[in-house]
Amino acid sequence: SAKKRFLEITSFLTLYLIGAFFVYQYNSLTIRLSGILLMGLALNSLGILIHDGLHGLLAKNKICNHILSFLCGLPLLISSTAYRTTHTDHHFELGRKLDYGTYKQHLGNRYLVWSAYFAQLLMGSVIYIIFIPILAIKSAATKTRIVILAEYLIIVAVLFVCLTYVPMKLILYYWLYPSLILMVLSNIRGLASHALGDLDDIYLSSRTVEASPVTAFLFLNENYHLEHHLFPQIPSYNLKKVHVLIWHRLPRALYSKSYLEFFNSFFKSALTLSLTPCGFVQAADKQVDYSDDNSKAPYQEKESKIIESYEL
Repeated sequence: SAKKRFLEITSFLTLYLIGAFFVYQYNSLTIRLSGILLMGLALNSLGILIHDGLHGLLAKNKICNHILSFLCGLPLLISSTAYRTTHTDHHFELGRKLDYGTYKQHLGNRYLVWSAYFAQLLMGSVIYIIFIPILAIKSAATKTRIVILAEYLIIVAVLFVCLTYVPMKLILYYWLYPSLILMVLSNIRGLASHALGDLDDIYLSSRTVEASPVTAFLFLNENYHLEHHLFPQIPSYNLKKVHVLIWHRLPRALYSKSYLEFFNSFFKSALTLSLTPCGFVQAADKQVDYSDDNSKAPYQEKESKIIESYEL
């Protein structure tokens, strides 16, 4: 839906401009920090929009989709073609050798896997920026490599021009500082998507995290990551519909009722370095296991609340 994409992009562009106005207009540290936060929340959408672009879901026209994907990746210093190459491997080779979005199959040792988890949480975005071109060039076909190199040349050229002619203060306030917010959110979202899952089971390899309407909007429904891996050609704005339609049909799933619950379980597992799947749900039994209080709630109640809150 071009209309839905336009509304998403316009919303986040407006959010960025409001934040930029706060930084430009006011000298108050609190207001400037608020502006940087708003710009960071807006830039966070680029990582999710480019992700949809990798699946051909930003525009129906392939050329337009590619251009939009490249423009989303430009402020992130990531070639959309390189990202698409590694991300395609992540989907089709999930849990196997060519998948670098998960770690157990490469590291094996639980100490190394947990080191990778914390590295992703602390600096995952920086690691991605560095390694995406390396891994993409390694596995891509010759023609794709040429496109990747061309895109990185454009990125480097734009970066050089900005660093040469744009005052450093503007770069810091309107790009670098907001990008730190973007990185934190990307690291949180990325870790919750696959950490402590069972890579040998498609239903337990990716996690769905229930989120408030605000969080779901800021993450463009990427909290429904299991649904995305089951149906990768569904646009992000329809993932909640998919969740409502399929959840009670799944034999099992990884689920957290919030990001706070996920990290609570994550750090508890870290104490023992356990790699047991975190947030296991027997969806076939129509029950959700809430690990906080060890209680179980009938899934019918949960399903009815979802349907009531979302107009299909």
